[in-house]
Amino acid sequence: MRITFLSDNKTENPACVAEWGLSILIESCGHKVLFDTGASSIFAGNAASMGIRLDDVEAAVISHGHYDHTEGLPYFCMENDHARIYMHKNAISEAYGIDSAGRIEDDNCGIRWSNKFIENIRDRIVFTHDNFRINNSMILVGDIEPLKDYPMTDRFYRPVINREDKYIPDNMNHEQILIAEEETGIHIFSGCSHTGVMAAVERAKELFPGKNIRSLVAGMHLYPVEGKEKEKIVESLCSLGIDYIVPVHCSGMEAIMMFKEKLGDRCITASAGDIYEF
Repeated sequence: MRITFLSDNKTENPACVAEWGLSILIESCGHKVLFDTGASSIFAGNAASMGIRLDDVEAAVISHGHYDHTEGLPYFCMENDHARIYMHKNAISEAYGIDSAGRIEDDNCGIRWSNKFIENIRDRIVFTHDNFRINNSMILVGDIEPLKDYPMTDRFYRPVINREDKYIPDNMNHEQILIAEEETGIHIFSGCSHTGVMAAVERAKELFPGKNIRSLVAGMHLYPVEGKEKEKIVESLCSLGIDYIVPVHCSGMEAIMMFKEKLGDRCITASAGDIYEF
């Protein structure tokens, strides 16, 4: 397993640029898969600076329908004209968050692609749901339900056409995780874990019972979670015996420090431009 971070909120590599977004190149069992494309062309620029050819990628995965994971796709398609694009069937939509006063925000944080771009790549898109195998060692898992003891950490809304209500809550069923299976165990990748990082891990354990979890690489969306609830999630993940936990993107620095304090070298503080091999 070789993991290259092409986009993240931070970087320590002078040849790379950071942004609020996530993009990871995953190389496993002879496959090269791009997991998310960040919020702009930055992931592609970082790849070029690192000598990585995006036209070698065989598949691109969209973890969920938010701009900070999808806005780089047009730039990916400029450099790669053949890779299949795997995304949940409900991913393409506008989405809106909640401001500090509890009001629905004006800015669309969902997918912002033009209709023309969508039509141009439609023959490359594979719409997924539930469990969907993309090659002999990787599976996408969507439609993940939150666990009773670990509710969603943030709220989003989607516009509704031809209904009295202008917006409805987004249950985030369009978020999917990627699980890569190798001889030594499984590796779990999650973009933002909006339905809960614990729910994502539990789903992976159900699908691969008894398998060692070699790594969990995830945006965990813990930055808006308050005190005791954040501690509960961190403690629960640390108790699962995962070999390496890599909290990135929306996990938040406080949560990352909590993982580091508890796990030491088993918590990897990754950033754009970093490469890890397991």
